[in-house]
Amino acid sequence: MEVMGSDKSLKKCTYEDALDISGFGKYTYGMLSVCCLLILEMSIDIFGFSVLLPSVTCDMNLTTNQQGLLSAVPLVGIMVSSYAWGLCADTLGRRKTMIVAMPIGLLFNLATSIAPNFTSLCLLKLLSAGFSSSANAAAFVLLGETVPRQYRSRFMFLMASATMVGQLFISLPALATFSLKFHIYVPWLGMEYRPWRLLMQILCIPGLLGIIGILLLEESPKFLLSKGLEDKALDVLKKMYHSNTGLDYDNYPVRTLHLEKSDLKTSSSSSDSILRHMWNQTAPLFKPPLLKNSLMLYFILLCAYMTSTGFTMWVPTMSNAYFNGEDTTGKTFCEVLTASIRVTSSKYANSTSKITRDCDDVIRPLTLYAVIIYSGLCGTLNLLLTFIVGPLGKKKTTLLVFIVCITAGIVLMFVRVPMLSMLMFYIFPYVALILGNINSYLVELNPTYLRGMATCLSVMVARGFGFASVQLIGALLISNCEPMMAGYIVLVILGLITACFLPPDSAVSALAK
Repeated sequence: MEVMGSDKSLKKCTYEDALDISGFGKYTYGMLSVCCLLILEMSIDIFGFSVLLPSVTCDMNLTTNQQGLLSAVPLVGIMVSSYAWGLCADTLGRRKTMIVAMPIGLLFNLATSIAPNFTSLCLLKLLSAGFSSSANAAAFVLLGETVPRQYRSRFMFLMASATMVGQLFISLPALATFSLKFHIYVPWLGMEYRPWRLLMQILCIPGLLGIIGILLLEESPKFLLSKGLEDKALDVLKKMYHSNTGLDYDNYPVRTLHLEKSDLKTSSSSSDSILRHMWNQTAPLFKPPLLKNSLMLYFILLCAYMTSTGFTMWVPTMSNAYFNGEDTTGKTFCEVLTASIRVTSSKYANSTSKITRDCDDVIRPLTLYAVIIYSGLCGTLNLLLTFIVGPLGKKKTTLLVFIVCITAGIVLMFVRVPMLSMLMFYIFPYVALILGNINSYLVELNPTYLRGMATCLSVMVARGFGFASVQLIGALLISNCEPMMAGYIVLVILGLITACFLPPDSAVSALAK
């Protein structure tokens, strides 16, 4: 395994140098795998209902507004809880935060699968997503502080891929699960157990594996060092060194660690109130010298995720409606979609009996295959970007993603070729591919004691405006599809303009050192 910058005579060095010496190998890949599993579970928690929605709609006879609310409820849970998890990650530890929160989220997710009605379904999903969001506040930072500088941007992109392929990992087991045809009435719960409930339980497996994995790994040594626990930080680095290189713990040459000045936290009294502590963790992000970069990064996330989350939540439903459309020739995407949704809504409204309603075939296999392609292609492109971001740079890669997605959105407005319409519709929300770069910026441009809070605020911005976007699309989809699409294209253009003012990669690298 690879050891970077190893020097047998070295006794004292900065944390980043010590991390490079700890090597790159089994521990690094293990950390990546576990963090990806936890982020994948969070992504499944967020986007699960987007794939299940047609079946749930049929089973519970939901209105279009209820569908929009159900799709957006996980975003509310994440938005409400992210601030608390960011505070926990920066004060209690990245690993400890996930060890406490993720199992609770998993239990709520299992409870959601047997919710008997719309109200309980929303409430339980709100709670499960709220606890699962701890992964976003802690896992990205934990990985960023454990991977050597040379590989950090690439690994952040790889981890971001886990957020992109949530619908892929939902749709693959959905193909087999939805081929089953059963409905079992459970009197003591007052609900019918159908395939979509079984699928929700199967989708808890990645989270369970991630929880087991995080128990086997260590806390971020940089977090420990920032808390004055130098001996513990050194012990973790020695374990990483042993795991990565296969060499004995005593061969690790570093004896004393220190953080860069920018990573040191200003002193605060232990008697400070919780509100004062929250203020101390948040206010520095919005004061010079961090203010300018914070505003730019959060606005870019707003533009990207209001577009991406809003449309991604509706991708399965829109795809199902599009493929159920009888006549797609010579029509734009919006024309086909709105006509099909009107017909489908009318059909569900005419059926009132839960027992007799046939909900087994409501999701067409073609729709699941299309969602698999959509999610799989998104993850593949994100992997491709991990190799491009090195030679091209974070800023240029971000601009490239914006330009491609804007082009797809404009073509979608006017093209009248069915398959090309679907392709452009799938590419447009891929603006979310900037996530790896933005998280790298948040980690590298902010000091250690603020990184958890910076990433959790990014989640609040992304998911908060994503919630509003899901509701907006649900309200405008049928009657104002074309103006709605045009508005989102303008929003992404604003994100592109803002990204032009991001600091150059050379400046970011200098700050990170």
